[in-house]
Amino acid sequence: MLRRWARFTVSTLVKIVYRPQVSGAHHIPATGPCIIAANHLSFSDHVFISLATRRPVVFIGKAERLTGSGLRGRLGAAFFRAIEIVPVDRDGAHRATAALDVAREVLAEGRVFGIHPEGTRSPDGRVHKGRTGVGFLALATGAPVIPCGLTGTDRVQPLGTTMPRFARFAMRFGEPMTFTGPETDPRLRRTVTDQIMREIQRLSGLEYVDRYGNKDKSAPAEPATRIGG
Repeated sequence: MLRRWARFTVSTLVKIVYRPQVSGAHHIPATGPCIIAANHLSFSDHVFISLATRRPVVFIGKAERLTGSGLRGRLGAAFFRAIEIVPVDRDGAHRATAALDVAREVLAEGRVFGIHPEGTRSPDGRVHKGRTGVGFLALATGAPVIPCGLTGTDRVQPLGTTMPRFARFAMRFGEPMTFTGPETDPRLRRTVTDQIMREIQRLSGLEYVDRYGNKDKSAPAEPATRIGG
């Protein structure tokens, strides 16, 4: 009850303060598992998505966010727990596998899992090539993917800043996308991921860049199944 009250309160405040333009939320199924896949412009993206939907959306977050010390740390940890952030040690050698395991568990429970397939915040405000973890999840679980295009959240919290600013943003959800086939096929995972990213780009209206958004543009190709951030 406390978690539901906290989520409702923060959601109401966000709507009053930022007046976000949200459309297509009716595409999110009322029941059953689904994956919300969105582009990634700001640290606050997963917070805004979680608060804009009627159903709680589970995102993966850094473990230290939920183990803060001191008053500020404890309040932050309580907030992230309220909006369904699940801690995963993303610095460990098996972080990708652990994240995928958590995602599959969430979907097996009939819940909503949120993911940013780009795996990192966009360094230039454009939509970048997606990591294939989202393709793996869609194929392995059969859960529908709800694409989500975000614009303007980078003005709320620009890259490298900690305090949010007052700026309007938009969030557009698209029609469910379903995929079938063996999740063990790397080419199929790539194809599925690319289809999802094209729809995210269309919904956001932002430019698409066919390379990963990490700062090191000379980085080698991704591992077989790396989940998004």
